[in-house]
Amino acid sequence: MTPDPTWAHLGQSINCDGYLIRPDLIAMIPFPDTRETEDTARANLQFQADYWRKQGHGGGVAIAMDPIIEQDAGARAVYSDEAGAVGSLCFALISESMFAQAAASVYTGLAKPDAPIQVFAKLEDALPWIDETLSRAKAS
Repeated sequence: MTPDPTWAHLGQSINCDGYLIRPDLIAMIPFPDTRETEDTARANLQFQADYWRKQGHGGGVAIAMDPIIEQDAGARAVYSDEAGAVGSLCFALISESMFAQAAASVYTGLAKPDAPIQVFAKLEDALPWIDETLSRAKAS
């Protein structure tokens, strides 16, 4: 997933650029050859929390997985244990790479994060799931 020129750039965390796809959906695009650690995971979640707090509502997050070349156990634990507290209501992991899709699927199968998470090949494939998930979250 690459940023669309129509997406507004929201800023950067330690290893990602954040973009506004629409008012209830942001994209996190890691820098090339990103190595995720506990610190980078916390910084990415803090970026999301700050954004949603300023908006006064939560929303979905689409995350480009292909630039990530490594994610350590600390990062996985942070995303699994702390992601639900930042205002992000669902996470769509986007990867065109079969290897990254497989790795992300293993993670989503093992981790039980507070917010729904699913793997997709393209953002377009994820949008119906994101819309349905956000609709359910806002209704409850």
